[in-house]
Amino acid sequence: MNRALTISTILGATLLSACSSSSSTRDVSPSSMPVQRFVAEREPWSFEGDSGWTYYTPSATIRTTLRDRAMLIRLPGFVELAQVHARNALAVLPEPDRPVETYVLGTRRGWESLTRRILKDRASTYLAIERGGYSAGSTGVFYDIGPKDTFTIAAHEGWHQYAHSTLANPLPVWLDEGIACYVEGFRWNELDTDTPDFLPWANLERFDALRRASSAGTLMPLHTLVSTRPQDLMATDRGADRVLTYYAQLWALVHFFRESGYSTGLSRTLTLAHQGTLLDHMSDGDARQMRTRRTGPGVLDIIAPGVTLSELDDDYRAFINRIVSVGGRDRVLMGESPIR
Repeated sequence: MNRALTISTILGATLLSACSSSSSTRDVSPSSMPVQRFVAEREPWSFEGDSGWTYYTPSATIRTTLRDRAMLIRLPGFVELAQVHARNALAVLPEPDRPVETYVLGTRRGWESLTRRILKDRASTYLAIERGGYSAGSTGVFYDIGPKDTFTIAAHEGWHQYAHSTLANPLPVWLDEGIACYVEGFRWNELDTDTPDFLPWANLERFDALRRASSAGTLMPLHTLVSTRPQDLMATDRGADRVLTYYAQLWALVHFFRESGYSTGLSRTLTLAHQGTLLDHMSDGDARQMRTRRTGPGVLDIIAPGVTLSELDDDYRAFINRIVSVGGRDRVLMGESPIR
């Protein structure tokens, strides 16, 4: 399976909330922008007549034609810190051999043109993405969809960029996407408002989707989650709603691992993936399913050794019930665990 294509398909389905926050914007000449403390070097960059900057940070090369002043100020530091967060949120993983490439275009028109230039005959699949952007390999290509959602998708795809560039074995899709959702959550620091504080619980979009599905009785059992890809769900009549539920449940699943005594197993899974020995710790059948579809429960035996899938599912459902209980949303809004 084409790994980059899978990620693109996923992003087309994820569709960050259409009710993204809006704010007044003011165009500003790139030459007037300050160099942020995370930037080792910058130089002018333009694309099809739109002027901008290339920023070089330790972990990323960022090319942008953003015109919103506040977003442009925040962008280099956010992308850099998102990379640092991605490799330390769940395990201590190494820096990639070279910085990831990130493009943030000021318009969808520019994004579409750049997509055609980069992906050539593969571009049509990616151009079907309705909002935000995608990652292909270790390169992320996004466009401005507002001051909150643009950074959220950069964090989500930042994990995929990092994982592609660093992990010798790809993770199963469900865990790869769960981690990408886990690292989305952030708030701007109250004392330094251009610096993000990454708080994995601070993700109302995922929480609200989880609560809706729980209330409607449409949560998927664990065996379905680990055997399903987003594109499988999109083929159904209720694909969009099911995909949003799928992502929300994967977000909750990673939190479940972290808060229910499985953080060591999760960290070990990521370490094995980096070392290239992940499949060696699976049965032949699970390893075969990983090679062909990147799905299956194989890594659960590494994350939660000795626990059956049925037992794990029961505990996971109980965890979700605690998350969505009264008062949970208020704690998530603060970036805090709703079960403490």
